[in-house]
Amino acid sequence: MGDTQVGVKEFGGIDTDSENKQRVSLYLDKETVKSVDLFIKKTGFHSRNEFFEKAAENLIADEAIKAGGDVMSEKLAKAIEAVSENNAKAISKGLFRYAVQLDMMMRYIAQMHQFTDDELDEMRREAINNVRRTRGKIKLDDIAKGWYNEE
Repeated sequence: MGDTQVGVKEFGGIDTDSENKQRVSLYLDKETVKSVDLFIKKTGFHSRNEFFEKAAENLIADEAIKAGGDVMSEKLAKAIEAVSENNAKAISKGLFRYAVQLDMMMRYIAQMHQFTDDELDEMRREAINNVRRTRGKIKLDDIAKGWYNEE
């Protein structure tokens, strides 16, 4: 053990810090062990140690959340509200920029063409139907080719 640090020993290919780690033995149902091993392979855990340590941390955290339900719920609600407000602001800014660009295009088109009220009503009806039918995923290229104007 000349090249290892004091307090660290090799055990089963895993470096363990003997001052902070404690070896424990568990007796588990064989099917549970198989399920755990399969889960470890699928999810990329490096060892059973890592899996059980994470499982214990999550169980303890879940119980702490249950025990402090109102306090934790209130903190979580405030955190979600803050994130929601930030997202709403970002979406609003994007929609504002989109509306400005759309207004500019519509002004240009209006200057180039003189539409009657009936023509505008028909275009609006077609646009509403197109957006509903495609759930808002209309490509400008497809509109220009006339694909959405055909019934």
